[in-house]
Amino acid sequence: MPDKSLRRLVLDGRALDYELERKAVRNLNLRVRSDGSVHVSVPRFTPLSAVESFLRANAARILRSVDRAAARPTPAPPADGARVFVWGAAATLRLRQGGRPAADCDGRSLTLTLRDPADAAALERALARWYRREAEETLTALCRRLYPRFAARGVPWPELRFRRMRSRWGSCRARAGVLTFNTRLAELPLSCAEYVAAHELCHFLQPNHSPAFYAELARVLPDWAARRRLLRRWEADLAE
Repeated sequence: MPDKSLRRLVLDGRALDYELERKAVRNLNLRVRSDGSVHVSVPRFTPLSAVESFLRANAARILRSVDRAAARPTPAPPADGARVFVWGAAATLRLRQGGRPAADCDGRSLTLTLRDPADAAALERALARWYRREAEETLTALCRRLYPRFAARGVPWPELRFRRMRSRWGSCRARAGVLTFNTRLAELPLSCAEYVAAHELCHFLQPNHSPAFYAELARVLPDWAARRRLLRRWEADLAE
């Protein structure tokens, strides 16, 4: 199981809090998430001194990314007429007042019926519920379509979970048999969602990101690299 801890290091005179995760990887990996948090994954027995040297060597890049995340404006709450994305296609958010909450999407517009359309918190909850339903239905179908390849390798059908995540599109707990997907995948093109589903399923065969893992992924999705590049572009656009 991965070993996670929160640590602090002074870089160029600034205190940096970061999450250190020790797991079955071959290299030291660094990620500054969209919220400015810093995550470092390292091979299990890497000395802390080596981790800190790695961070110091990348201090300028880390601090620049952290500052950029801090300067990013907080997204405005959705409102009538706002642009939203549904499986990669732009749609117009329409709000209606009604006694019974409802949602409908015709491809060009996403219409939410609310008791009080001016209630921003209720609107965000309704929008999140709609995306969750979309993600559950579509990701479940994608996993079922991909699953026969993994069933043939002895992988039991996993438990699928869905929630809004800030920094990951999906995760796999191989020992527990659980896949978790970010409900915001319903905003991205379907090819990106299929890439995430295949990626996480492949972790049942290879619980790492070794060459063997990517070989497994290539057997399922030969164009996985192009899909990952598309996912990264969408990830950057949605963060703006």
